[in-house]
Amino acid sequence: MAKRKRKKKLAKAKNTGAKPSYAKFIALFGLFFVALFAIILFTSDDRSWQEYIEAGDRAHERGNYAWAEKMYREALQYAEQQGKDDPTVTETWRRLNRLERTRSRATP
Repeated sequence: MAKRKRKKKLAKAKNTGAKPSYAKFIALFGLFFVALFAIILFTSDDRSWQEYIEAGDRAHERGNYAWAEKMYREALQYAEQQGKDDPTVTETWRRLNRLERTRSRATP
């Protein structure tokens, strides 16, 4: 049934001399790529910080404290590039402090 409708539209377009318009499709496609590019451009630094934080959290949960500290320190470097007053700096220090508290409880 869908093929019949398409054939009718094409036949109608041929009879009237009009060509099928893809302008809306091209405009939406272009808008999508512009939005995607903007998202990637503006979130790349936070994404790297987030990846280090998540890796540190996973290592912390597994008890691999040395790797967790390394990941948190990497996240801290990214956060400090944003400025000392950035909230990610505070969050990273909070996680480092939590790691030290966990370490002190784990060692006799």
